[in-house]
Amino acid sequence: MSMSRAQLLMESYKETESLHFFRRRGKAIRKILQEMPIRIDDHQLLCGDFSAKPMGPEFFPDLAATWIVDYIDNYGVEGRKGFFRWEDEEQMEIGRSIGEYFRETGGKEKWLAFLGDEEAALEHKIGEAGSWIVNTVSEMFAEKAWNCPDLDRLVKRGVRGLIADIDEQLEKFVMITYEDYRRHEFWLGLKEMLLGGIDYAHRYRDLATELAAKETDPVRKAELEEMARVCNRVPEHPAETFQEALQSLVFGLLMVFYDTRTFGMGYGRIDQIMYPQYKSDIASGKIDDEYVVQLFECFRVKIMGKRQFWPDVMTPNLSSESHFHNCVICGVDPKTGRDATNELSFAFLEAAERVRTTHPTISVRWHTQIDPKFMKRALETVKLGMGFPAFFNDEPSIQYLLARGYTMEEARNYALGGCTLHTVPGKTSSIWPLVTSYGRILELTMYNGWDFISNSQLGPKTGDFTQMTSYEEFVAAYKAMIEYWANVSTKSGRAAKLQHGDTFPDIMMSAFTDDCIGRGKVCSLGGAEHADSCMYIVPVAVQDVANELYVLKHGVFGENPICTPQEMLDAMRANWEGHEELRAKCMAMPKFGNDIPEVDQLLTDVYNWIKEIWHAQPATDGGRYEVSPHSIGFHGGTGAKTGALPCGRKAGTSFSDGAVSPVQGTDVNGPSAVIKSAGSIDQHDLYGVLFNMRFSPSNIRGEKGTANLASLIKTYFSDYKGKHIQFNVLNRDDLIAAKKEPEKYKDLMVRVAGYSAYWTDLPANIQDELIARTEHEL
Repeated sequence: MSMSRAQLLMESYKETESLHFFRRRGKAIRKILQEMPIRIDDHQLLCGDFSAKPMGPEFFPDLAATWIVDYIDNYGVEGRKGFFRWEDEEQMEIGRSIGEYFRETGGKEKWLAFLGDEEAALEHKIGEAGSWIVNTVSEMFAEKAWNCPDLDRLVKRGVRGLIADIDEQLEKFVMITYEDYRRHEFWLGLKEMLLGGIDYAHRYRDLATELAAKETDPVRKAELEEMARVCNRVPEHPAETFQEALQSLVFGLLMVFYDTRTFGMGYGRIDQIMYPQYKSDIASGKIDDEYVVQLFECFRVKIMGKRQFWPDVMTPNLSSESHFHNCVICGVDPKTGRDATNELSFAFLEAAERVRTTHPTISVRWHTQIDPKFMKRALETVKLGMGFPAFFNDEPSIQYLLARGYTMEEARNYALGGCTLHTVPGKTSSIWPLVTSYGRILELTMYNGWDFISNSQLGPKTGDFTQMTSYEEFVAAYKAMIEYWANVSTKSGRAAKLQHGDTFPDIMMSAFTDDCIGRGKVCSLGGAEHADSCMYIVPVAVQDVANELYVLKHGVFGENPICTPQEMLDAMRANWEGHEELRAKCMAMPKFGNDIPEVDQLLTDVYNWIKEIWHAQPATDGGRYEVSPHSIGFHGGTGAKTGALPCGRKAGTSFSDGAVSPVQGTDVNGPSAVIKSAGSIDQHDLYGVLFNMRFSPSNIRGEKGTANLASLIKTYFSDYKGKHIQFNVLNRDDLIAAKKEPEKYKDLMVRVAGYSAYWTDLPANIQDELIARTEHEL
């Protein structure tokens, strides 16, 4: 691991204690960009790295600091098994000293101080480290992005163009109020960061020039000379060539990263941003398509060098080191609405096939006029088993954005933040999610608010389940429990987001977001034009809940019940031991994903309850909470902390993934039934919908298999207006073998939720969940 960023940050903070935090922050990030150790890897055509150490993570003590002291005390110089070790005792003690310096000023530390001891204890009790009802811990360990900055403006205008916008504001500025003072300091802080971006690029210019002078191989010498020339121009000035455009994009990503680490940040429409420069270079003969693919390969290698260093509590929920960076291709032209597929769409897929890395993920924007040759090409990539590209349906995604006040041109230009979030580049702030386990909430409702993990009355008393006489009575209790936890978690979420502005403001992101410079405000503190998606809820286990409700409706409260409420609770408390016959009856009852209208309607009901409650919750800066069911890896972590449930589920097992993916192994009526069930859910008002399916490689082999997949997507998108679909093309036997002998499957990639991961990086519960998914046949 590397302590370079953390050390430089600490040094700068010590030098600037008298300044306003925004300007202090700007000077610190500039110092990092000026002094961070740099290198140019052999054969690499692009400059810039996410760490001073190859494949090593940087520590961000300004986000959360003191956990590193616990990490050192618990694991010593060797670190946690399977994670990162220290170079030596000296580096370890440097890490300790940094953690101690930020003990009072780290983001998480100041947040806990803001809450006070009693509230902080509750956060711990209900969060990931405790009873895992809502996520609280990761709100501070995992910084927020999940939006998509408009890096196209860096390519088109360069840093100097952005600085000119700041200077224009400063020239006409008159300081009258305290808010004016904050604007002034924001502009100066951002300007420092932008100048640091120029400094950073020029350091690479000098390094490439130095290496070229020593290089004896004429081909590599020419490559290094071109890299030096490119870094002399961008990101300071607008990009004129394709390599300049891609290099400017990389520098932009790194500038934002060294400020706020950018978890879940979308990279935008990768085939549209650089297309003008590509066309010009191809026409002039400066480059050919093979060189373009090689540059995209280098880009994938760059992104794969970004690592995550965080405490143990984060790993089970986020599949170790997944970053959720999304590159979007295809879609439509914003002005004309015509298909925007181009040569770069094909080239980006080719690079992904050659360099089989999990990051960044790729998403295809599908519409009825999409180039059929490209769809065939994309599906051939899918069949390789890397888990991408995923497919997003333009029609409902654009309609969603139009309903939230975006213009048609803006909506047509949408990209993806994080796994599945349809967002317009440069229009929204960093986004703060709250994850809530609806399986846990159902369990709490059945036990009248009593929590067996904390051995306490954790939720409100919504009614004694054993005394309930109707399904409607239970639903009323469940909705009351949902509303209670919505109120608890949104209070915490709003506080965390606003307090973050004093410790970890996303100032650099603001350069690429309208209209932060004009307003003189930080992106996530009221600077962005749109606040519609600034905060959202990730509901986990909703499909499981639909199955549970069917059992309760018919098996407990129906005309011909299979057990009494007391007998159901007894079986759940025993984790079904001694109640095997009852469990078999519960498991045999209808499940979501089999085209059974009543079960599908129950899932619709639950989403409607969630939307009704959460849309009424105010978010910051005039926004409201959106509902975005995409699970990430939280279906594993929340499931591990949940007891047995009525449908026969055993304690500790993973919940279903995504929004409309059936519970693992319960979709038994074939893929057509699955898409009919998924398509029966009204997805229009859901912000980011995730749907996973799995096929065996042999079942979709050849042109017929490709055509069948294309037909499945078209049916789901055109007939049912589904928003998203993606595929794992994996054989169950191979997954079982990979779990037994992981050393033989180190390059195996799987699709977990809205991202791919290496099999060997996944916790055991997520591996089991993937094995349990139904393997469909077309």
